[in-house]
Amino acid sequence: MQSGLSRQLSVEDIGVPVLRSNNIVKVHIDLNDIKYWYLNDTKGATTENYFLKKEDLLVNFINSIHKMGKCAVYNDELERPTIFTTNLMRLNFKNDIDTYFIYYFFNTTYYKNYIDMITKPAVNQASFTTVDFKKMDLKMPNIEEQKKISLFLKRVDNKIELLEHKYQKYQDFKKYLMQQIFTQKLRFANFNEEYNEYSISDLFTSKKGSGLSKDAIEDDGANKCVLYGELYTTYSEIIDQVQSKTNSECNSLSKKGDILIPASTTTKGIDLVTASVILEDNIYLGGDITILRNKDESIVNNSYFAYYFTNGLIKDVSRLTQGSTIIHLYWKDFKKVNVKLPSINEQEKIANMFVDIDRKLNEINYAIETTHKFKRGLLQQMFV
Repeated sequence: MQSGLSRQLSVEDIGVPVLRSNNIVKVHIDLNDIKYWYLNDTKGATTENYFLKKEDLLVNFINSIHKMGKCAVYNDELERPTIFTTNLMRLNFKNDIDTYFIYYFFNTTYYKNYIDMITKPAVNQASFTTVDFKKMDLKMPNIEEQKKISLFLKRVDNKIELLEHKYQKYQDFKKYLMQQIFTQKLRFANFNEEYNEYSISDLFTSKKGSGLSKDAIEDDGANKCVLYGELYTTYSEIIDQVQSKTNSECNSLSKKGDILIPASTTTKGIDLVTASVILEDNIYLGGDITILRNKDESIVNNSYFAYYFTNGLIKDVSRLTQGSTIIHLYWKDFKKVNVKLPSINEQEKIANMFVDIDRKLNEINYAIETTHKFKRGLLQQMFV
């Protein structure tokens, strides 16, 4: 058990790579943002004493509260001598201990609760001592059983990584298509008509949501509702399943196909450039929501416009936001924005394609969440 070196590191490769707390990500070492130190230490330390060995376990023990106890297994990822900083603790185990078994034990609720108990908060960063850390009780099966358990859990982690990689590929594909389609660089075959130009007010009327705060949400509420904050956190461009319910009254009810846009934020103006089309009637719509209602569905497809507004009008709309502490987006301002639309048939084809991609993304995300839940259950059962 050993902590690393405390030095002013360099972004230039001046000798040996140095792993820091930000390189501790899940089971593996993240090789982004590597920094370096001299092989011959300028303060007289023997750098070789800090060279990491394959399957060393690195643990955060001096850091911000939420990073305390986070760990990863070193596997000679850089294929060269590598050292570590003083806020990391290196654990190297005897032959009858499987490093990955310990790593997975360090992912259990028991371990996290123990770290919380021994951590001493401070103004800039928290820490725990090696003395307290050593007192943690470990119940170990024999080495063969350790390896079987860790191998199975590694397979679960591999599945999660593959799913996350697949999810990112679909996200990147969707982003690419949006960039190409909404700049008219890519079109479906057999669609050659010129785009038509309108102002947003040519296409939609506007009304406002009313009332309803977070406090009005109730699990057993009788009425489905959407709050403006959920347009950032819960929903994407299509709302086909409303998550929240309330027993409060509301004067603003949805009509199937309404487009919902948040009217205020405390973050950045660009965050207000998000639109969601709701596919249910009579849903309560809370305050600080601008509701767009289609004037002529033979001209604009609501789903298409939600994707277009969110991904194709960012610059045009975000510059119209106002405020400092609370930032607003007003209908009177963005209704004047000009938009170019393809034919209604092409809009429908584009919207259906993005809906299909989002459906696939939701399926993959559900598989990721389910596998994580399965893993958590295994950890609780295997390390009781």
